[in-house]
Amino acid sequence: MNKNLIACMLGISGLALSAGGCLTNAGEAGDTEPDTSTAESNVTVCREVEHFDYVRNGAVTHWDVTFEIGTGREFVDERPVGGLDKQYRISPYWSDCPAPNEIVRLTHGTEVLIGIHDCLPDGRQEFHGSDFQRLLVPRVPFITFNCDP
Repeated sequence: MNKNLIACMLGISGLALSAGGCLTNAGEAGDTEPDTSTAESNVTVCREVEHFDYVRNGAVTHWDVTFEIGTGREFVDERPVGGLDKQYRISPYWSDCPAPNEIVRLTHGTEVLIGIHDCLPDGRQEFHGSDFQRLLVPRVPFITFNCDP
């Protein structure tokens, strides 16, 4: 199911608000207008994270695809084990599998990787980047959810 559709459904159904929610408002009882002065400071950002590993030249790298529910932001955290983290913004989006091949742009500062995101029938995924190909193997747990206050 599309992540944007999930976020929309959560917002419409009110589940996001009743379950610790993605948006809150600290207005007083009886207020008819939302308290916009405090709404920004009371926003909770919730995320769905898909966890993968890939191996290159014998080194393992964690590859976490994150979707922020409510904002629609998507990014990849690339963390070589024992190395430095790098975060890429995803454009236009990273589809859930099974999905057709899609062209994805990953941006970190001035570095831009353009490649094809592909879903394999055995649950693995690939990113054929402009730098090199990553065979993404799901980790356990594969999907996690977290919220920041």
